[in-house]
Amino acid sequence: MATILLHHVEFGYPAAPEPVFRDLSLLLDTGWRTGVIGRNGQGKSTLLRLIHRELAPDAGEVEVPVTTRLFPGPRPSPERRTLDVVRDAVAPFSAWERRMDALLADAGEPALAEYAELHERYVACGGYQIDAWIARELDAMELPAELLDRPFGALSGGEQTRALIVSLFLDPASFPLMDEPTDHLDRAGRERLGAYLAGKSGFLLVSHDRSFLDRAVDHVLSLNRSDIRLNQGNYSQWRAQMDEELEFERRTRARIERTVARLETAAQRTRQNAEGRERDKYGAGPVDRGYIGRRAAKQMKRAKSVERRIDAELEAKRALLRNAEKERRLSVTTAPRRDERLLTVQNLTVAVGGRVLFRDLSFEVAPGERIAVVGPNGCGKTTLLDLICGRCVSGRRVADEGLVHRPAHVTLARGYQQPVWQQGELRRHLADAGLDETRFRQFLGVLGVRGDVFEQDLATFSLGQLKKVDLCRSLLTGADLLVWDEPLNYVDVHSREQLEQALLRDRPTLLFVEHDRAFVERVATRVIDLAAV
Repeated sequence: MATILLHHVEFGYPAAPEPVFRDLSLLLDTGWRTGVIGRNGQGKSTLLRLIHRELAPDAGEVEVPVTTRLFPGPRPSPERRTLDVVRDAVAPFSAWERRMDALLADAGEPALAEYAELHERYVACGGYQIDAWIARELDAMELPAELLDRPFGALSGGEQTRALIVSLFLDPASFPLMDEPTDHLDRAGRERLGAYLAGKSGFLLVSHDRSFLDRAVDHVLSLNRSDIRLNQGNYSQWRAQMDEELEFERRTRARIERTVARLETAAQRTRQNAEGRERDKYGAGPVDRGYIGRRAAKQMKRAKSVERRIDAELEAKRALLRNAEKERRLSVTTAPRRDERLLTVQNLTVAVGGRVLFRDLSFEVAPGERIAVVGPNGCGKTTLLDLICGRCVSGRRVADEGLVHRPAHVTLARGYQQPVWQQGELRRHLADAGLDETRFRQFLGVLGVRGDVFEQDLATFSLGQLKKVDLCRSLLTGADLLVWDEPLNYVDVHSREQLEQALLRDRPTLLFVEHDRAFVERVATRVIDLAAV
């Protein structure tokens, strides 16, 4: 196996106020199945692009002794046959075959010489075995072989993702780099992809799905608040180690604070005694002012020494507290209501393009419930939310068959798969929506989006930061019922855990679609599986 080395790397984007990396040194073995985690905006995608040589460091060295392949890459033409898309993602086999046919037709000596050279490259890259290799990898990914003859655009989004990831592993000499491959994959697709990756020998993977990381990786590279560290094991093992370390930091902080309080009390008492000795020089009656002055100076010197001890101890312990995230709570609330039903769906049947998505669906939403809508891609989850939010603006509206009823006084706040605000200044969007900028800033800060973000164009935000903006928009709209469509897409692990804790603590009323199994299992009070309807 080879070793990827980053040596004292510095990198920053021209428009960004702070560099992404300062003095980054890192060693990665290409035999490891390494998961990369960290807050949105901390450089996970940038790290992959540096290793892929798509970006050049401002200082330092990036040594990559292997060929790298990056997902996602350029989108293939939807009209092309899927087999050709996968083959040509490995090497330009189709172009080579056309060229070799043309050279054979020419049959001249220069043409035959070029043919021989090109044929050697074709054989070295596995041109005669590539179709069999693709069939083998598709079977391992649990994709049917018949989809290879279909146009790439006819595949579902999950099938396209898995087919393209298969192409990453068809060249044994290359090292795959994957940037959030699970977004928009349904739960079954994530489990299949995780099982597939668990059987591979090495890759670098950015993901925020904890269950997926547990299944797929054997090392975790964490971009923390103040350092970058590499741990052997999966996500749960990394989390347990970090929790143990943070608990140690909390105990250390408490011990330091008790020590500081005791020293400050002693310093104040010593200072008061020193000041008292100084006042004694001017008391009534005959006094030895020289003696008292010397004693007062000694007391004052002792007070200064205690203060220096406090500062020195605090400085010595600061290194132990560097990775703890500042404790700030996220608030996720909806209007408190009792007894009444906020939403009723009765015998609902919906068909799109002649295909029935779900039939005879009935459920109610009561205050305080957190209902997850699950099912494979294409089963109608987003369509159901659209019906509830769009075609049922006030009172009763009939869908294809059945009824969706929401009382006129019940308000909704919608969160979308794709953020509503993606361009322009955030401050202007807030003003247009009538949202309080101070509260919005506080919510974003809790989720790790800090700095002068209100002065930046939203087009410069990462996908995770845009998603957090959309979450905050829905949270601050004020509503009786939150309706979220895949709220965790692109959102980092720490923010997912913050959101979980807030939902469990504040108990808002929530109807949501999400493929993150760990999140659904922790948060949902009830699950509606559209595949079973």
